[in-house]
Amino acid sequence: MMFFQRHLIIFLLIFLFGPFVAKCHKLQEEQISAWAKKIGDDLWKLGEVTTKFKEIQGSYLFFNAQVEEKKLEDLILEVGKDIERMMDRKSDAIKCISEKAESAAEAREYNGSDFQYYSSKYSNVVNEPKVELPEGVTENEDMYLTLELNHDTHFYNLAVDTARSSVHVPTNIYDKHKDPAFAIQWSEELDEVFVQNYNSDPALSWQYFGSSTGILRHYPAKKWPDFAKDEFDCRVRTWYIEAATCTKDVIILVDSSGSMDGMGRHIGALTVNTILDTFSNNDYVNVLFYSNETTNFSIPCFRDLLVQATPENIMIFKEAIRHFYPSGKTDLPQALQMAFDILEKYREKRGCNTPPGDEEDGKSKACNQAIMLVTDGIIRNLSDIVIKNNHLEGGNIPVRIFTYLIGKEVTNVAEIRWMACANRGFYTHVQTLEQVTSAVLQYINVIARPLVLQADDHPISWTHAYIDMTYDDTKDDQINVPYRLLTSAAVPAFDKKSNRNNQTRVAKLLGVAGTDVPIDEIEKLTLPYKLGVNAYAFIVSNNGYVLMHRDFRPMFEGNLRKNYNSIDLVEVEQFDEELPARVISSELENLRNSIVNGSQGKIGGIPVKYHYDNMRRVTTDKYDFYYVPLNQTPFSLAFAVPDGYGHFSLHVEDEIRNDRHKPGVKITDYFNGSNWKIHPKWVYCKYHYLEGHEYATPEMEIIHFLEKVNNADFIWEKQYESSATEELTKVDCGRKTHEPDDYYCDQHLVERLVFDAKNTFAAFEGASWKDVDHWFKAYNITLRFVATMSGLTRWEYISKEVESNTKKEFGDWHSKAIDETWYKSAVIQHRYDPESFVYSVPFDLQENEEVMVTASYAVYLSDAETNAPGCVVGFQFAHKNFVEIVKKVTEHVASACANCSTCDGKNLTCYIIDADGYIVVSHSNKSEDSSNTGRFFGEIANDIMESMVNEKIFEKVTIYDYQAVCNVNDDGISDASILFTPLHYLKSLISWCILKLSWVTLEVNLYNLWKPIYTFANDISEALNDTEAEEVVVVEHDESDYYDCEKYRNLYMLQQKKNEYIRDNLVVEIPANNHSCKSYYIKKIPHSNLLFVAINHTKKHECHVPSRLHSTKPRKIEYNDSMSYSCQKLDLNNLPRRRLAGCYNEHPLESEIRICGRSATTKIGYLTIIVCLLSRYL
Repeated sequence: MMFFQRHLIIFLLIFLFGPFVAKCHKLQEEQISAWAKKIGDDLWKLGEVTTKFKEIQGSYLFFNAQVEEKKLEDLILEVGKDIERMMDRKSDAIKCISEKAESAAEAREYNGSDFQYYSSKYSNVVNEPKVELPEGVTENEDMYLTLELNHDTHFYNLAVDTARSSVHVPTNIYDKHKDPAFAIQWSEELDEVFVQNYNSDPALSWQYFGSSTGILRHYPAKKWPDFAKDEFDCRVRTWYIEAATCTKDVIILVDSSGSMDGMGRHIGALTVNTILDTFSNNDYVNVLFYSNETTNFSIPCFRDLLVQATPENIMIFKEAIRHFYPSGKTDLPQALQMAFDILEKYREKRGCNTPPGDEEDGKSKACNQAIMLVTDGIIRNLSDIVIKNNHLEGGNIPVRIFTYLIGKEVTNVAEIRWMACANRGFYTHVQTLEQVTSAVLQYINVIARPLVLQADDHPISWTHAYIDMTYDDTKDDQINVPYRLLTSAAVPAFDKKSNRNNQTRVAKLLGVAGTDVPIDEIEKLTLPYKLGVNAYAFIVSNNGYVLMHRDFRPMFEGNLRKNYNSIDLVEVEQFDEELPARVISSELENLRNSIVNGSQGKIGGIPVKYHYDNMRRVTTDKYDFYYVPLNQTPFSLAFAVPDGYGHFSLHVEDEIRNDRHKPGVKITDYFNGSNWKIHPKWVYCKYHYLEGHEYATPEMEIIHFLEKVNNADFIWEKQYESSATEELTKVDCGRKTHEPDDYYCDQHLVERLVFDAKNTFAAFEGASWKDVDHWFKAYNITLRFVATMSGLTRWEYISKEVESNTKKEFGDWHSKAIDETWYKSAVIQHRYDPESFVYSVPFDLQENEEVMVTASYAVYLSDAETNAPGCVVGFQFAHKNFVEIVKKVTEHVASACANCSTCDGKNLTCYIIDADGYIVVSHSNKSEDSSNTGRFFGEIANDIMESMVNEKIFEKVTIYDYQAVCNVNDDGISDASILFTPLHYLKSLISWCILKLSWVTLEVNLYNLWKPIYTFANDISEALNDTEAEEVVVVEHDESDYYDCEKYRNLYMLQQKKNEYIRDNLVVEIPANNHSCKSYYIKKIPHSNLLFVAINHTKKHECHVPSRLHSTKPRKIEYNDSMSYSCQKLDLNNLPRRRLAGCYNEHPLESEIRICGRSATTKIGYLTIIVCLLSRYL
């Protein structure tokens, strides 16, 4: 009976009060809708009045601007030809250096008498303190001519002498020894070519010639930084080795038997490390350890593979070398057979065994393959295995064998020497640490033999992107980033004199000529203003690695990423598909393959995840990809263009020509005042020679040229003029040189800039705000701005008081126009609501920081059914004032809704969030409201964010970051857990001291040799850094301890077109256990990217805590096993690559060469050996 009564009462209450409750809900919804409408309408009117966007939009029509379709196929061909022409100039320059080097070295005879030269390390400099020469060099002080250096703008404000070159000689090479001395003497003649090259192409960066003797002549002359720590040797630089050897497949066999323990282990480890340092991204490698017990792949996941010699792979090989411990007896046959089998597999896979002339594509399939054996001896003759696997039909020997016999006590020298000599290799006996580099460098000359013997072809090689380590951003006001990315072009030079008087044939590499090409110089040729907002150009190598890309991030918090020059295209492009990490979509793989193969074409309608604003915001859109090869290089150029607006632009009239003859009109008048900027990265007009044409700002530079443009006789010159008869394969070493005042301009960009300046001039000239002054004060509007597709940004301070108190102008912070976040966001927002502003606040606000709200609006011009963005206007106002206005609006309730709640934090907590889920306003009358500004909403109200994702109000988009860096402290890694006894610390300390002593011993002996060695260990302490030495110092890692890893971010997008919730005022119930535990109201704020969210606290039921945490913070990707970083990327190793042209792996005359090995000797090292042995056994 009681049960029946209770349910009857509940039924009556629902029957009587249900309609009332429902009506209250409805009234509350309507009230919240009214608040959102009031806020949105006021902001829209404020934006319309402040920015005058209608006036600017009308000016486009007044000045006859029209919407036209971009001819993107023609544009990418145009840009591609411009880049090819530029790269061809660099190629010509180094070919001229190579030609001159060959002729000078052939014609010149060695002069054994005293000579002088400009030394990059030891020459004194006019008006600078005298150089303190090292002991052993002082007696040669008169050899070094005095340099006169001046700071040069083109060379990043470094002190240089463009009239001559200077010479760098490695620390371990004696410059009076015959071979390096002769190289210094004959290479003086290269100055003539250096200067000619520079005067014909003043955009050239450093030019240099690296001799096979180790000397480097570089232009212009400059001082080498900190020569006391100089370890530079041009022969182990990537540009040198790639030019000399092309692509290589190498397997290194390391003897891990017990006899290799002690000093043999150290020499062997250093030898392997030095070999690994000579490889680049074009090479493939593996390292195997062998003994009688087993043959092990140094990295288990690399079993039976050749992996690309990327920085991360080289690093993991070195780590394995550092931790290998010899044991057992030596047993080479199994390892040798495995090496031959792997190389054979890859020859078949790549078609290397295809007879010449039978190639399907007509391209050479030449493969350079080698086995490098590091051992202290072998126990038997291995000719049976070698002949069976490597002496093939027709006398073909596909695999070279290089043998490095380690230590003094060695066995079966003849057998080891035969393995090298009978297999087109080289044998070296390495007895001491300081002989290692000299021994390793021999293989480069051997692999280069077929290239040298053919003598005619001089193939040009281009490196992947790398950082210019000599760049000092504190001395450069041109780039404004803490690093400078380069690619190097290099070409070999051959010694044509070496076979004159020799009875036996030799094939000597004379050296390599090269030049650096800054990536930003290439980027400037991609015409970003024609590509448009949210479109981008990128360049990919034959290996699929990005040379240039909008998401290419080589540095993290000032530190260089270890794998920055081996970032694959599939690691920076993310198509809109729900796939796990490291799973490549078929469409992305097809795009990559087409680009890598050097094809020309288009792939359209690809859904792409486009993240921006430092990976905090994302949009999904369909993109069209266009791509063309850059001929005569390993690179391809590609465009990514958003569908729709990305295919249209504005065609404008030439206002320069229109105004040139109008009396009293000067085009510079449209640039009055100082509240304007142009894009600092774009080239409008420049003098070829920057030195002597310095301008404090890009704005002063463009004004100078606009005054010249105003003259009727002004001629539009290009940086690299094309010629109808120009032959890309013909080298022109006498190209016309430039006069001091020669210049070049981008005519279309300058014409568009003048149009934009004229079009926006009236709207920003003499505006009056008297009628709306009260409104401006209520919001505390500080400034308004406009940015255009030509890179022009104008701004105006509403309050003169604000302008006078501003240390840095708005344009100093936001000068990049279409590259600014508020520009990108405004254009993206136009897709969803053409009549809406985008509002944003900064992230990571500091305490008591004055917060400004930035509003931006995209001004489009329409023509029939097409439209194109013309510019973006905007304004800034005080966040504090906006919060107060929101509070006042939400305090008001309609008379019909007297029982409705306000945003006081009791019954309702209100938020205004943007379309990416970041809080713009937090209103609950609580102290933490202000600290919520700029934070992601899910971090504050995770259950509400969970509901909005479930209700498809927001879409979660996962972005993978394959260039991430992790902190070791975040992983709980700490060496503090390692405990050692005091005796262990004493032993380790003594060991460390002895290692340092060995390094000093080498340094002080280098300059006192009658017969100095040619190379030495770059860092002996690193090679000897075994686990005992590693554990010498035990410290907690600080926040600078980072390692490469992979992360993901969940970003969020408001579904502005897909969901009715945000169009209509609605209450959403969060269910829990068959009842509603919480509700919230949402309403799209009209004319904006904002969403009003009000959380109802009147319900008392417990809500389940969502299992997912909604946050935009990056999180490390955890894989199912404990794979190393290199193993995680292993699938990339199987992606297609385009093998480079100009690769020679054999020549019929090579069989006549008898030189195939030597025993390295030196007159130093005994003390070094003693101290190194002590370091091992103490």
